[in-house]
Amino acid sequence: MIYNYFKIAIRNILRQRTYSFINIIGLAIGIACSILILLFVRYELSYDTFNTKADRIYRVTREWFNENGTSSLHLARVAPPIGPLLKNDFPNIIQEEARFLHDHNTYLEIQHNVVIEHGFYWAEPAAFKIFTIPFIEGDPKSALSEPNSIVLTASAAKKYFGNEDPLGKTIQYEHNWTMKVTGVIKDVPENSHFKYDFLASFITLYDSTIIGRKTLEENWSSNNYITYILLPEGFPVKKLKDKIPGFLDTELQKVMQRHHGNPPPRAFHYYNALPLQKLTDIHLHSHLNSEIEQNGDIKNVYIFTLIAFFVLMIACINFMNLATARSSKRGKEIGIRKVLGAYRTQIMKQFIGESILTVFISLCFSIILVELALKPFSTFAGRNLTFNLLTDPATLIGTLLLTLIVGFFSGSYPALMLSSFRPVTVLKGNILHSHKSLFRTVLVVAQFAISITLIIAMGVVFEQMHYVQNKNLGYNKDHLILLPSSGRIKNNLQSFKSQLLQNPDVKMVTTSRLVPSNMLLNNWGAQTMDGNKKVDVPFRLAVQEVDYDFFKTYQIPFSQGRDFSRAYGTDDSAAFILNESAVRQLGWTPATAVGKEMIYGGSPGRIIGVVHDFNFESLHNDIVPIIFLITHSGNNQVTVRVSGKNIPSTIDFLKKKWSEYRPGYPFRYTFLNDQLESLYSKDQKTGDVFGLFAVIAIIIACLGLFALASFTVEQRTKEIGIRKVLGSSVSGILTLVSSEFVRLILLANLIAWPIAYYVMNSWLDDFAYRITINGWLFLAAGISTLIIALITVSAHAIKAATANPVESLRYE
Repeated sequence: MIYNYFKIAIRNILRQRTYSFINIIGLAIGIACSILILLFVRYELSYDTFNTKADRIYRVTREWFNENGTSSLHLARVAPPIGPLLKNDFPNIIQEEARFLHDHNTYLEIQHNVVIEHGFYWAEPAAFKIFTIPFIEGDPKSALSEPNSIVLTASAAKKYFGNEDPLGKTIQYEHNWTMKVTGVIKDVPENSHFKYDFLASFITLYDSTIIGRKTLEENWSSNNYITYILLPEGFPVKKLKDKIPGFLDTELQKVMQRHHGNPPPRAFHYYNALPLQKLTDIHLHSHLNSEIEQNGDIKNVYIFTLIAFFVLMIACINFMNLATARSSKRGKEIGIRKVLGAYRTQIMKQFIGESILTVFISLCFSIILVELALKPFSTFAGRNLTFNLLTDPATLIGTLLLTLIVGFFSGSYPALMLSSFRPVTVLKGNILHSHKSLFRTVLVVAQFAISITLIIAMGVVFEQMHYVQNKNLGYNKDHLILLPSSGRIKNNLQSFKSQLLQNPDVKMVTTSRLVPSNMLLNNWGAQTMDGNKKVDVPFRLAVQEVDYDFFKTYQIPFSQGRDFSRAYGTDDSAAFILNESAVRQLGWTPATAVGKEMIYGGSPGRIIGVVHDFNFESLHNDIVPIIFLITHSGNNQVTVRVSGKNIPSTIDFLKKKWSEYRPGYPFRYTFLNDQLESLYSKDQKTGDVFGLFAVIAIIIACLGLFALASFTVEQRTKEIGIRKVLGSSVSGILTLVSSEFVRLILLANLIAWPIAYYVMNSWLDDFAYRITINGWLFLAAGISTLIIALITVSAHAIKAATANPVESLRYE
């Protein structure tokens, strides 16, 4: 019986070649897309799970709150004393604690070559006890226990030492320290929330002039340290979370008592918290300030999963549509089988079996498509995806289950419907089509509603990306080149700036701790003066340290007051500039703010100017209150405004001057525009994914529509012939055939529009500055879909309308 079913299924596939081809290709594309997306989803969900103790590892974060209880800043990093103090205060709860410090753009001299490395971290030895870091050479117990020790990944060792044994070799750090290689570890897996190539011994920093013991043991303001703790097996983390507020309050009071001789003001300690994050939650659920790397987003996982489901659903709808449309072709077959004694369940099994066979054939093609598309899609998604069907049991089982589910789902309704035909009715040729037509209507509408939703989503993302790339940020972002300030450049900034300004294409030069596109993280605590009384500022007032030329270089306009000036001897020590948001939250106006006294970070000063609000951070964030003050020692960034002419020669000039101050160090520069665009790379990728799968969804839907239109025309061949004999024109017949599908597309639009609006409005809520969704996007999506559908249907309609009516009347 099974062999008989198989033989009939093959015959039906071969007999209806066009419909079978469309079914198989549509399902193959749908399954391939679903497999690719689910590979991406599985990869995203696997982050940090390679650590054997992942369920017990937590990251310590730091959060500040405004007086009204709203969060004003949540950092992924904490001050250096916090980790050791937690371990000391809770020795029975915290088994291990490890701090990391990321050293950005590190200059290393290796084998007489000076290189810039981005994956350089200082790390405590306990890192090897907390994380799963397999050693190839060296001893994890002692590798980072001594000062000036360094551990390399296998790739870094191969890159710089070739086939030589790196153990015992030396690496020069910033031309200052000689680091000894004490270990080689396996490369960090790609699905880790942070990656490194070099781990240097943290103890080295205690005796360094850059940081030093005092900072590491007492500084509660330098929130740059990534801190992890390891809890005992089965320990409820809530117990530790409940104890942290008391710990934090006590320790901060000690700090203030030590430094100021009195308890901390309420604004300093009361609004602090140390939330704990589970390691495996970081990649998809953490979007804090100062994240180590750009994380994924659980929303994208949900979105991509839905897209996979929708694309597969459209392919399944095609199958069901064509199966029900062709029911009259198989009505007599079913009637004869029932007369000969076939049970309904047997007929259902036959049709579901045919469906599963079709899906398995589609699976073979989909595997080929996946293999061809895997590398481009991996590059497109920015992930190292793999598809090992035979060697990965999970992938094999998942693929087979997906095939069975799709086969059963696609064949279930046709099987139920076809098996319900009464033998007497179908043998007389009177199959009622009203029920089938209604179902096909629902399926076609669902197909195109999904496609239209994806097209609208693509359009909204495109519009938002265009908006963020072209929005007036409140300063002139064009023709700004960023250079790092370190070494001799940092120690001789005025001389360096003077040298650069010798070039007529260099218009302005400034230095600052941060540049627009960075996050404003620091808050030193502010107070205003009410007569002789100090009043704590009840919100976070972020600080930006600049030099005298910052506002002129960035061309930021003032709304009141003046800029910093060397003509005033106190501007570098007792003068502040606020932005309008800060003035507004203090309850002042720009005019009344100028001249007022303030205390910031313990230093008194006077407000000399108020600048217009400008977007310092990403457009995902609201403009925060900012205070600007003059400093030189902490300025790590040089911004050069160039004319925009002779860019290559200007960069060559900058490189030459750089080499004079930092001989032997690689020259590195960035255009601010490029740095700003990188803030939205994730959002741009989301839009690209929407666009890709919207196109695929439309293609699959049109394949089904093409076959359905062909079948509809075939069913109405005699009717069309009679109409032509009675005088109908080609345009009239074209309208007759197309009108049914036009109505369905219009209905699909009415369903898709509110769904697309709701989904994309929610997505836009992630931006503080966003577009208003325009109605023309919905009209454009609807009209374009309608045109595509009409082109698809018209091919058959025109053929039928121009056929010889004699042949049509003879059609049987």
